[in-house]
Amino acid sequence: MEQKTTQPGSKWTAACIVMIGIFIALLDGTIVDVVLPKMMSALNTDTYGVQWVIISYFIAAAIAMTSAGWLSSVLGHRNTYLLGLVIFTVCSAICGQATSIGMMNVARFCQGIGEGIIVPIGMIILCEVFPEEERGLALGVYGLGASCAPALGPTLGGIITEHLSWRWVFYVNLPIGLIGAFLTLTLLWETGKKDTSAKSFDLPGFITMAIAFGSFIAFLSKGQENGWLQSDFILSLMIIFAVSLPLFIWIELHTEKPLFDVRIFKYRDFTMSMLCMFAMSIAIYGIFMLIPMYMERFRQFTTLTTGLTMLPGSIMAGIGVMVAGYLSDKYNPKKLFFFSSIFMFISGMALSSIDQYTERTTVLWLFLFWNIPMAFNFPPIQAVGYNGIPSDKLDLVSCGQNVARLLAGSVGTAIAVTLLERKASAFSESFGRTINYGNIASMNMLRSLEGYLHFQGTPNQLLDKKALKMMELFTRVKAYVYAVESDIFWLTILGMFAILFAIFIKKQNTANGVKHVPIH
Repeated sequence: MEQKTTQPGSKWTAACIVMIGIFIALLDGTIVDVVLPKMMSALNTDTYGVQWVIISYFIAAAIAMTSAGWLSSVLGHRNTYLLGLVIFTVCSAICGQATSIGMMNVARFCQGIGEGIIVPIGMIILCEVFPEEERGLALGVYGLGASCAPALGPTLGGIITEHLSWRWVFYVNLPIGLIGAFLTLTLLWETGKKDTSAKSFDLPGFITMAIAFGSFIAFLSKGQENGWLQSDFILSLMIIFAVSLPLFIWIELHTEKPLFDVRIFKYRDFTMSMLCMFAMSIAIYGIFMLIPMYMERFRQFTTLTTGLTMLPGSIMAGIGVMVAGYLSDKYNPKKLFFFSSIFMFISGMALSSIDQYTERTTVLWLFLFWNIPMAFNFPPIQAVGYNGIPSDKLDLVSCGQNVARLLAGSVGTAIAVTLLERKASAFSESFGRTINYGNIASMNMLRSLEGYLHFQGTPNQLLDKKALKMMELFTRVKAYVYAVESDIFWLTILGMFAILFAIFIKKQNTANGVKHVPIH
């Protein structure tokens, strides 16, 4: 195919087409969060099952992202982007039609593969259609979409679910995706050249990496449900991970054209930035899942109210990412990361104080203040990762950081659910020991509930049974709310390990001329 020449205005045409795919792919990462409680009811599943709606999407995107570069060298950038968009759009329709949690998780996994192709290839196309002197503008266009899409996700999810159905958070991708695919076919040209001598695909590395990632995430998410080391299944997952990860590293070190050159970890700043990003992302994605669950399932707020409560914080995060990117180029990113991490620790501790009686406006402000330092964490630590990296390895940095973020999102979700269920069980057991007929406070509450039910017209022979059931429901909800508090507290502590890793970052060399690529 003959490559078209860039004409006046055509770069903006290409930018708009590419941002269609990037926007809906990144939007889907957060729009689903607020509809998880609705899915649990419709798909007849529990917290353990519904967590995989998020985990499968993230882990698939992480796996697909590592092979997107090879795929584009074979098909070309335009065709690879189109392939990712078609996969994402078709799988969105299947997600909307899902009748079981198994079907939903398989469709979400395939949808995540689409995102893992769209985002990196879309960024490459943006950088190719803009001339070298406008490369910063191209990255700014990407950064704007990458910031706005996740910010709008919870609110759009709430509005769609309130007026249509939770299934429409997937169906809404269909017209947008089809328009994007049509415009790609008719208006977008091939920005890069196909490599007829493209390197052979590192299939052994890809398989062992996928097995290592999958077994590790399954171990974390299924451990609590299956009794951890008491389960043969969990022990098997541990053994599979312990074998597949070293095998993947060995393959990459002994392959001429590896899937991911692990030798890049010899650069200390890159390694430390990956560890910082991984630790911080675990906390961030875990808390992002807990807030909608707390608002809707345990406080009985509507999906729309939940989305509107999260909107100011999400908008602030979108703005903060762009401001932090600018400041990272002007000031020492290591110091910026330290200050934002300390602020995030303080705001995280404040957020962990929410309970059954916290006003909605208080939750809104606490979530808003937590989002500000969260937004300022990613750009500086991402900038540090490029320090001292040779120009021919810059793509590895971008790929590694995105994969680390997506993998940490899966880990954070699994840890959040495990802690939630474990703590809820412990609190329920503790409450159960104190609620008995010999406890004056319990008896007073029981009599009050019986009086309320009698006033509502409940027959006398059912008063005691219904009052006990209401007490059980009340204590169960209270146990889960306490578990959410504890969960946010421990996730915040876990995220602070990033500060320990950041101590080992060297002073940045600002003369290496590296352009920092935004991370979504």
